Amino acid sequence: MSTIILLTLLSTALWYLGSRAVITKSLWSRYPRWFASFADCPACVGAWHGFLLASTIGWWFHLDYLGLPLDNLMAHIAAGLCSIVLTPIGAGVMQWGLDHAGTAVSEDP
Repeated sequence: MSTIILLTLLSTALWYLGSRAVITKSLWSRYPRWFASFADCPACVGAWHGFLLASTIGWWFHLDYLGLPLDNLMAHIAAGLCSIVLTPIGAGVMQWGLDHAGTAVSEDP
């Protein structure tokens, strides 16, 4: 269960950094239109992030995902497919948290 949470949090953070974060705005503001629309979709990007994270982190640390050891391709595919659902949920929770955290900068000119 902890691997599911770990990959979901990492996938959500990578989506946010690649699509919304102010610190990486110089990068994502230069995306071509076709790639920007892809990068803005947490489910689309989440599938690839889930697969790649399972392939790298899962393999390196010998983790399992839903009982499947992450040293085989089927577990990587399962992690990618689950990330299609879990990354947007994580993004929604993160956006809700950011909205409720407020800002220290006033919007008045």
